[in-house]
Amino acid sequence: MTPVAVRRVRAGIAVSVPLVVAGLVVASFGSARVVNDSMTPTLAAGSVVVYDRLLPPARGDIVLFADPGGWADEPGAVLVKRVIGIAGDTVACCEAGTGNLVVNGQPLAETYIDAARPGGSIRFAVTVSPDGLWVMGDNRSVSRDSRSALGDDDHGTVPASAVRGVVRGAL
Repeated sequence: MTPVAVRRVRAGIAVSVPLVVAGLVVASFGSARVVNDSMTPTLAAGSVVVYDRLLPPARGDIVLFADPGGWADEPGAVLVKRVIGIAGDTVACCEAGTGNLVVNGQPLAETYIDAARPGGSIRFAVTVSPDGLWVMGDNRSVSRDSRSALGDDDHGTVPASAVRGVVRGAL
């Protein structure tokens, strides 16, 4: 290769690499506005969240997902909730005395909840489906979440395939 050809290759790489990286960042992340108070005090209505489209959700993460059917007042809504249980977990409400949720037999310490009964007032015990997530809002008294669909065939689980992303920050 001639010196001119080498410089052209280097220049092409110098331009291409940042464009590829920028494309990956745009494809990997998104943003959305929170429209209600179901996640307060963690996320207030009007907050803008940045989410990662590639990271798989884990217990404790906040996720965005397509409404699995009737949880929101508008069709096609995207909801924001916290993952309480993942595939195979047993989630129950509530531990005697504390009102805490119990996951796989262990009380869940939810420091982000500001309530006398952190697990809420609806009693339940479910095993999360192999391809599902059990989600709840942090503001349990107003949140429509997995508890709202306990009577459905999937017992309130959200298909992991419905997740649009894992929240990584809020503005």
